[in-house]
Amino acid sequence: MTVRRVTLSQQAAYRVLQNSRTRHAALLEKMHEPGRVFTGTWLRRTYTAECERTRSMMVEARVPRHRLEIMAGALRVPLQQDPFRRLLSAEGLAVLPKPLAERVIGQQPAPTPSPPVEAKSAICGISPEVLDLLQDWYVPPQVFASLRKMVPERQLKAAKLMIALKRANFHYAQLLSTLTPASQLADSSRPRRKFVGVTAEQLAAMEIEFDALNDEFLYCASFGGIWALELTAARSYLDRLMENARVVRYLAQNFPEQLAKLQTILDIPMGRGILARQPKKPERKRKHLVF
Repeated sequence: MTVRRVTLSQQAAYRVLQNSRTRHAALLEKMHEPGRVFTGTWLRRTYTAECERTRSMMVEARVPRHRLEIMAGALRVPLQQDPFRRLLSAEGLAVLPKPLAERVIGQQPAPTPSPPVEAKSAICGISPEVLDLLQDWYVPPQVFASLRKMVPERQLKAAKLMIALKRANFHYAQLLSTLTPASQLADSSRPRRKFVGVTAEQLAAMEIEFDALNDEFLYCASFGGIWALELTAARSYLDRLMENARVVRYLAQNFPEQLAKLQTILDIPMGRGILARQPKKPERKRKHLVF
């Protein structure tokens, strides 16, 4: 049996690698939005649901930071007292984890600056950075038709939101494009779609609120992992602190309120959010629409 071997030229091999790296690129030219008409009722319902979902995920992302702030606030007053600092030194507990120590003195950790991104030419109106972000996701073709309406910076923000919220679907992409300010549209002169029951003032207010909410959510999503790691280090220190009988006795005699706050942190199992104790609402099954 003879096996046929196909030899690719250097240029052809590069194209294959490029297409595998951005597997959505080959379909971009054929991607168009469906002819379905979206109503004002759809816009209000989808907007309300997505805002509620985003706020819920923001609360979960802030849980580690909230616990860190409780710990720092409880330790701030005792650490101002020389006897307590001497006691920690004698017990080998004088060195706090850096994130916790910074919060105790009221200093927020500085965000790590993002490296500069080299600008690349768009592929059929879609930013290459967006294709790189979405290459491992199943993305319906119509999503890119909505993304094409936006400038590259807005496309990148939309892609980050879809990944963080796990909403890489056409309805969410359509909502993002609908609530994109005219200054961030690829064709700002194109007339905006009008929705029955939604005035221009209401639509403008929805744009502002949705944009501010998404900015805040992306901030929480980008730092959520860092806050979780910082909480792990701080919680390890707190475990050693609260296992020391002399320290606990001193806090109980002089700072009972702060001791109670530290105990509330220990009472929460690691790896579980504050909202985990609340019963989850059963998710309603939705039909997948095929366009």
